Amino acid sequence: MELYRLRFNTANKNAEEIKSRYDAGFSLPPQEVLENMAQAFRNLNGTEVVGAVWGYSPDNYSLYGWEDNDDERFKEFIYWIEQDALFGSYIDDRERFDADWKSGNYEPAAAMHFDKKDFIVIEKIKRKSLAEGGQSAE
Repeated sequence: MELYRLRFNTANKNAEEIKSRYDAGFSLPPQEVLENMAQAFRNLNGTEVVGAVWGYSPDNYSLYGWEDNDDERFKEFIYWIEQDALFGSYIDDRERFDADWKSGNYEPAAAMHFDKKDFIVIEKIKRKSLAEGGQSAE
């Protein structure tokens, strides 16, 4: 796993781009949900995060973390991702999602992977190895 500081580059994200990421044969979310997902992506434009690249998904960044002051934006973003019938656990259940988020009980059903083109790389995060006296997340 490699870690990166990233900045969302999603000012022009649209529903058609999101729709194109679905494989044939999988049911698409309704157009309204796709539009809300796109708006949630646009709302994150310029926001910095930590993302990981895993060997099994080299063309994507896996969302690893964000700053506390961006929590409300990510809450909204993740709620709309949760509306995807394939992976979502909170379909049309905003009240339960909000309660789980607030209590710290929210747990995504799967890792959140995003296309590398949705980000600008700020820097690769260098981690110390255990031999150098640092902690390793690997």
